[in-house]
Amino acid sequence: MPQQLKALSISDLNEVGRYAVGMHWSDGHESIFPLDNLRRHCPCLKCRGEVKGELPQDARRLHQLIRLGEAAVFLNWRDGHETIYTLPQLRALCRCAYCAGEPEKPITGG
Repeated sequence: MPQQLKALSISDLNEVGRYAVGMHWSDGHESIFPLDNLRRHCPCLKCRGEVKGELPQDARRLHQLIRLGEAAVFLNWRDGHETIYTLPQLRALCRCAYCAGEPEKPITGG
């Protein structure tokens, strides 16, 4: 794991409408994570990051979003499922232009 990911922290975390979570990272990077993607990549032992098929509406909506210090984020879904993402796991899921390898088309900072 690159050293820079180990040192990352979140400066701001918030829901973006009903369909995404936004994060401002301590290094100036910004990420928007669609809830559908967060649920499909859930790293828990049951999901193992491979949720396939149609997700029920409650499986794609948050009941609770909590920052767990400087180490992780807890998501409680409306269907009762719970997910904990470490910050490196979340940063690896970022699909902004910079992270997707298209830095010439940025929407947010790198």
